[in-house]
Amino acid sequence: MAASDAAQVLRGIPFLRDVDDDSLRLAAESLVREERARGAVVERQGSLASAIYIVAQGEVELLRTEGDGKPQRTAVLRPGDLLGEREVLLRRPWAATVRVVQPAVLYRWDRADVASFLRRRPAALLGLKFAAQSKERALRLGFGWLEDGEAVYGLSRKHLVLLYKALILPFLVMALAVGLAWLSFATGSDLPAWLAGATVGVSLALAAWQWIDWGNDYYIVTDRRVVWLERVIGIYESRQEAPLRMVLSVSSSSELTGRMLDYGDVIIRTYTGQILFRAVAQPRAMVALIEELWRRSQTEDQEAEREVIVETLQQRLGAPASPASPASAPRPAQEAPRPPARVGLDHWTFQVRFEEKGIITYRKHWMVLLRATLLPAVLILVVVGLLGARLGGLFQLFSLAADVVGALLILVPLALWWLYQYADWANDLYQVTPDQIVDIHKKPLSSEVRKVAPLDNILGTEVDRKGLLGLLLNYGDVIANVGTTQFTFQGIYNPSGVQLDLVRSQEALFQRKKLAEKDRRRGEMVEWIDAYHREIVSRGGRKKSEGRDGGA
Repeated sequence: MAASDAAQVLRGIPFLRDVDDDSLRLAAESLVREERARGAVVERQGSLASAIYIVAQGEVELLRTEGDGKPQRTAVLRPGDLLGEREVLLRRPWAATVRVVQPAVLYRWDRADVASFLRRRPAALLGLKFAAQSKERALRLGFGWLEDGEAVYGLSRKHLVLLYKALILPFLVMALAVGLAWLSFATGSDLPAWLAGATVGVSLALAAWQWIDWGNDYYIVTDRRVVWLERVIGIYESRQEAPLRMVLSVSSSSELTGRMLDYGDVIIRTYTGQILFRAVAQPRAMVALIEELWRRSQTEDQEAEREVIVETLQQRLGAPASPASPASAPRPAQEAPRPPARVGLDHWTFQVRFEEKGIITYRKHWMVLLRATLLPAVLILVVVGLLGARLGGLFQLFSLAADVVGALLILVPLALWWLYQYADWANDLYQVTPDQIVDIHKKPLSSEVRKVAPLDNILGTEVDRKGLLGLLLNYGDVIANVGTTQFTFQGIYNPSGVQLDLVRSQEALFQRKKLAEKDRRRGEMVEWIDAYHREIVSRGGRKKSEGRDGGA
């Protein structure tokens, strides 16, 4: 492949976005082209890194082994992706084994050549550091909600300036403590000294809380979505995200201080609004990364459409001519079957998640049930305790039979009250079907309200886990943005898992529709080619007939 083609490959790498063409051609001359067959191992986990690889064609996967366990696939990389920037720039051993999935063309960029190129281009160096540090943080944090093979490309947090601003208050409290200590020394009084000690404790605790709070917020970009992960210790946890295919535009904004210290806001506009990466470090690198991944997703869709056309042409042109036969009808799209609408309403258990006939059903957390049934349960325990005391002879109101009958008359309505609250809890369901989300609220012996929205109308999801109990017991709300409205799954167990179920179901629906569209296009192409073929054959037959008539 010519150096100009290698330079074109480099042009698609986000951290080289602002490098001029002459510099890219110069860098391309130092690249070594390598062709690798399927199953070939490029690098092994734990070995020392000596080069960065650029995927030009094919696919490679990263396999990571923990302890004595089996290798787990952590990412699948495609054309335009980098390998080894973390290992080369941060001087780390390979974190995973690199193996070829589909026959691949890789460009090897040796460490010395990379260093020489970046030495005179500080902006590109900062961009590569951003990519390397993102992979280092992702490896350390190990987000459990990532899907199989989902790769983290960008991972940042708020700039240090925001931490310094948050530490102003603890600093002022510490200054007050110093003043109280001086007052104690000057007057010889013990009270200011005690107050100074208490103030120091408050200042240190506040500073520690601000530092932990700053360190718990992350802005994440994967090959499938953009995510804002926000946590407030003991109070709040939220994850807002949107698939890359839902992104409309990406922009950045910064003030004078931000431009001087290289931080600013990244605004990601989607169909449902926007996701804001506030005061993120290296905003230009983040914008370039999101734009490149969004462009790549669009290109992959277009290439898939072209492949359908080429495949259909090849199949049709290779088939034997049959002008007399009608055009083959396109195969109808196979939609996922719609399960019965009443699934889930007959589960009278304490189970908060179950899956049946392709429908995932969620109930509210047990804490919601406990709050609803607390009063009747307490009253039942009180009546049962009093009845036990009466049977034990500790007190007497009326005769034994009258006291027992009275207790039973009280217990029956209390038990019915408890059962009513349980039925009310059990009948409030949230469901994810193969093509819809459903919100069911049914009052026992009364009305039922059912809200339904198509899965493909979900433009983004959020997770809210508020309060100390929400964090400790792992329950909260999942909010699905559907157009200009919201579907809220309230008080459900493991909201992050529910959000992941939504994302997976939506992606499965999207893939089914892509396959259906592919079948439709193939059918249309078959009809067009067949009609064209019949017309050509028909014209050829008429010409032969005319030739015979003329000869006669």
